Amino acid sequence: MTLTEDISKADCNKLSTKIRNDIFKPVNTYKTTIFLCGADISQKDKMRYKIAQALGDWWYSFYYDIIYPEDIFEELLYSSQHIDLLSLENLLVESVDAVVLIPESPGSFVELGAFANDEKLRNKLICIIDKKHKKDKNFINRGPLRLVKKTNKHGLIYIDPDNITTKEVEKLRTSLGKMKKSSSKVSDKITLLQLSNFLLPTIFLLEPVSKTTLINLVGNATEDEMNSFQTTTTALTILTKKHQVELTPNGYKLTPLGVKDFLNFRKISSRIKTQNETVAIDNLRLEILNWKNRKRRLKV
Repeated sequence: MTLTEDISKADCNKLSTKIRNDIFKPVNTYKTTIFLCGADISQKDKMRYKIAQALGDWWYSFYYDIIYPEDIFEELLYSSQHIDLLSLENLLVESVDAVVLIPESPGSFVELGAFANDEKLRNKLICIIDKKHKKDKNFINRGPLRLVKKTNKHGLIYIDPDNITTKEVEKLRTSLGKMKKSSSKVSDKITLLQLSNFLLPTIFLLEPVSKTTLINLVGNATEDEMNSFQTTTTALTILTKKHQVELTPNGYKLTPLGVKDFLNFRKISSRIKTQNETVAIDNLRLEILNWKNRKRRLKV
């Protein structure tokens, strides 16, 4: 069997292009990417947890890819001396269709002020507010929320946090649909926020795979070889903390949870598209197995 370290740069380029164009791009374009902010997700009495549960329903998983700031930003800020908050905000603008923000904690109030004052982010902002505060005469309502409403008439949603109904979730879905239609997300570019959705199928197809190979694959797929070591390291750390990948003596592999999350990520509503995509993945995996085990030339 060919060792993962033996994958040539040329073969890495072929594989990364194939995975990016045939697996990553179709799903990333189809699904609505949401950056969900609010109170700590472990606080089950808070709206953020309840909204995450609602959008995480198996049916909604066909349509939404949810990203949590604690999965990305903390690791980035502590692992890099070259990343600042302004750069992260620019990354956010490029990477998501909508920012769903639920101001219910000190940190989320700070995020509200920062995002509402950024013109590009404000265009993507949907705020979910406890309806009992709708008529409060305070800085939040007269300041950032007024800015959001002025920019997007569908940007404010008032709900009862103790009784989030299907009707209220549908209001959010309607707003997300309108955001998706006017989205400025760069669908054909793999940024750090979407890198896990590139690495999951990559590791699935090549496991066990070395970090060196993953760095080469990421460098080509993101067209940013200069920062590929840092971005790959950060993404692998995040995936490991989320128990989606594990490092074995032979290289990185998906955990059972990682396989499940990869299969959920690539779910789409069209049965024909799903079938075509499954065939494409199976054919690519067969080609890789022949290449590894039979020393055949990689044809992709």
